[in-house]
Amino acid sequence: MVSRWTNASGMRVLVVHPVMGLLGGGERLCCETIRSLLSHGHEITLLSEVFDPIKTENFFGYRGLFDRVVLSLYPPSDRAGRVGTVSHMLHQVGAQNRTLQGLGNGHDFPFDLIFSTQEIGYIPDLALPVIQWGYFPASFPRLSRSRSAGALARAIRWLPLRMYYKRKVSRIGLVLAISEYSKFHLDKEWNRPSVLVYPACNMVDPGVKRALVVTAARAVPIKRLELFWEIARTRPQYEFAMLLTQDPHMVEYSNQLSKRAPSNGVTIFNPSKEAYHKLLGEAKVYLHLMQREHFGITVVEAMSASCVPVVHDSGGPREIVRQVGFRWQVAEDIPSMVDAAMKRSPSSEARRRAQDFSVEKFDERLSSVFGHLRA
Repeated sequence: MVSRWTNASGMRVLVVHPVMGLLGGGERLCCETIRSLLSHGHEITLLSEVFDPIKTENFFGYRGLFDRVVLSLYPPSDRAGRVGTVSHMLHQVGAQNRTLQGLGNGHDFPFDLIFSTQEIGYIPDLALPVIQWGYFPASFPRLSRSRSAGALARAIRWLPLRMYYKRKVSRIGLVLAISEYSKFHLDKEWNRPSVLVYPACNMVDPGVKRALVVTAARAVPIKRLELFWEIARTRPQYEFAMLLTQDPHMVEYSNQLSKRAPSNGVTIFNPSKEAYHKLLGEAKVYLHLMQREHFGITVVEAMSASCVPVVHDSGGPREIVRQVGFRWQVAEDIPSMVDAAMKRSPSSEARRRAQDFSVEKFDERLSSVFGHLRA
């Protein structure tokens, strides 16, 4: 499919991101992708379920972005389930097909390529080249000579979905991996052409620093946010601020997190961009708790504000931080690392490293990718 990309100048791009309402890193990357493509003269249509464009623009700081985009939206379903589930994909694919029928004339659709910025399971079945943001490959039980009849039964039960994903993977002409960590696993599982393109991160100006530890994340269990309050209780001499983006399917979870805050901790739900940047500017330490994070935009943005990062020694944060922060392997080591980070902050080394992930660097990389499509 790569051979069909013969004219990368002024292309008509169908960006596919079914659920914009999550307001997480994937949605931020979708917005940044659209902004960059528009700046290089491409025409953008966004295929998604209904969302609030103004709320999304304000949350991420992309005022007026969707005024320049054709929004091709379809109704959400309360019964569709969570993102990535079979029921959700079935609903989305059906809704996408009905919406696309109104855009195309038979099999002739007004696009040059598809740019999928969410799960590969949502790639529309159009005869068009596909670029896919690569986060991490889905894993399924494999058929093997297992001693366990139960394991074999599970593998057979998952076989249709595995074959569905295999077909979607075969559609991808180019994978844009968001980190070396992701690229290694994507290359191994998908075996598709790939390049490394780090997501764009805002550069935050440092403020007047104080003994403040910050973390920012979407409120879901995989982020291991309970550990943040455990660390806070061991260090009452510091302030701790948890900045949460509430997942609509996990509201009770985020409320419970907030209730568990110790006396030196505060929870801020869905902070504005200005409030988020202000706290990063004042914080001395940024604490990231997820293991095997695919990238870690908030880690970079905290570093740009001269925070010293303390991250798990795995995934994207490991390659981001390198030697400018602290990398923990067992939770017991975190409190002493926070102490050491407090003494090292503010960090000019962290701020310089963050520049490698700037919007300008992102635009250069993405422009280079589209430049090579002319060949």
